[in-house]
Amino acid sequence: MHGRVKVRTTEEERARKEKERQEKLKVYKHAMQKIFHKREEGELDKELLELTGKVLSSNPDIYTLWNIRREILIIFQKNDDNEELSQLYDAELHLTEYCLKINPKSYCAWHQREWVLTTRADPNWEKELALCNTYLKLDERNFHTWDYRRFVVRQFKPSLKDEFDYTTEKLMDNFSNYSAWHYRSKLLVELYPDLEGGRPIEDSHHKHELKMVQSAAFTDPDDTSAWFYQRWVLGAVRTDIDVAVFVVSPLKTTIAFSRPVNQAFVASKTRLFFGNELVNGEWQSLTGPQYDVLWVLKHNAEITEGLDVKMEYDREDENIQIIPTTKYNSNTYIGKGEINFEKKYSKPVVEELNNQLEACRQLLAMEPDNKWTLLTTTVFLHCIDAKQYHKETIENLHTLKSIDNLRAGYYDDLITKWSIEEQLIEDYKKDSLDFKIMFEDKVSSLPHLQYYSHCENVDLSNQNLTSNILPALELLQNCKKLSLENNQLTTLKGFPNLNLEELNLKGNSDLVEEVELFKERCNYSVIF
Repeated sequence: MHGRVKVRTTEEERARKEKERQEKLKVYKHAMQKIFHKREEGELDKELLELTGKVLSSNPDIYTLWNIRREILIIFQKNDDNEELSQLYDAELHLTEYCLKINPKSYCAWHQREWVLTTRADPNWEKELALCNTYLKLDERNFHTWDYRRFVVRQFKPSLKDEFDYTTEKLMDNFSNYSAWHYRSKLLVELYPDLEGGRPIEDSHHKHELKMVQSAAFTDPDDTSAWFYQRWVLGAVRTDIDVAVFVVSPLKTTIAFSRPVNQAFVASKTRLFFGNELVNGEWQSLTGPQYDVLWVLKHNAEITEGLDVKMEYDREDENIQIIPTTKYNSNTYIGKGEINFEKKYSKPVVEELNNQLEACRQLLAMEPDNKWTLLTTTVFLHCIDAKQYHKETIENLHTLKSIDNLRAGYYDDLITKWSIEEQLIEDYKKDSLDFKIMFEDKVSSLPHLQYYSHCENVDLSNQNLTSNILPALELLQNCKKLSLENNQLTTLKGFPNLNLEELNLKGNSDLVEEVELFKERCNYSVIF
């Protein structure tokens, strides 16, 4: 047995570790008691800095101790000894750097470092940028470091082109870097905006990014980071705010937009005329938030038969759009805007999209069950020509539901959204006040409902709608007959105050207990 190293048994090792833990805990508790005692006594001095520093060196995530250190440093700021204060700041930066070696993802340590640098009079931002480079060599995907880098860049304002090239360098090292892709997206729109066309990204760089991200996606088709960035690049197009529809009736005057806008936008961009007379009034949000898709005009003008009603809208391309109205029953006038959900890509970008679509089809032929390739193919089809490829995109989304059923709800929402957009184009060619889902897939959401805010008869029967959609029905401000028959409603809480004549709730068996009480509160017919 002589000369042989004794190996502890499991029980001995466990007991040894427990003893060490208890000793550390005892030291920690003693230190914390002393720290809080000194703080209560108002002894905010260098000894307290030393005590808190020792504890934080072992556990950097005790935010209270960082707060105490800031309190102490603020007191020292009032002294006239700038050299001493500078030394204290340097010591604080050394402490945070040490703590970040223990835990590079410590929110508290990163925040303390930001506080010191924005508080002291002589921050060295070049050194901080170099520190970021060092840390990103150790962990290139640490989003804390990337976030801190953006903070430093905002203060230091180095060359954005150099920063952009840095993201290229990191992505060439590893395409699977969400933070680098994200930072790149922020830099891209700042460096290369399309000043003439009004697009977020200038054409040649838009095309270049599509090429770069395709290389990344095809290098590793199962890596999600490049696919997500590709979806962002595809969405980086000009999207104008359009008037969807406006209604003038004795009951109320409403206007719906393609996207949420604020009151100042509505008031400055729209003008309602009865004949040649400008109608004055105040626009109010339908649902209350600052931004809304539907606005109500409070005015005192009389609505009579035979009015010449029109609206002027100042488009974002600086052209004035004149929207005439069609007279409907009961002195109601309706004016519809233009329906256009197409992405406004430049010709070079569309050419690149077609090239990449062909590449995706080839990859899909080799890996037919790769969901990212199939989804990207589907998005390309929709972006290039949504109408021409509508049938294929819907078929692809059904396939995606089967191979990626955990995200079936997402694909269902896309099916609904794109199908509604397809139907809207046809509906707006008619003078009908009716809205009914005309495609086969059942809907579980109601996108673009503001486009039907002028309709009097709305049939949403035989769908998969739940009670979650009830608040959205407030957009149906001119609806008289509403059918929610054969859906999946479980409660009527959240049902909006509408000027209905009839509400059909048949086939929603879970509403039995609520319907009678609901009928008592309504001044319209409820069918159940």
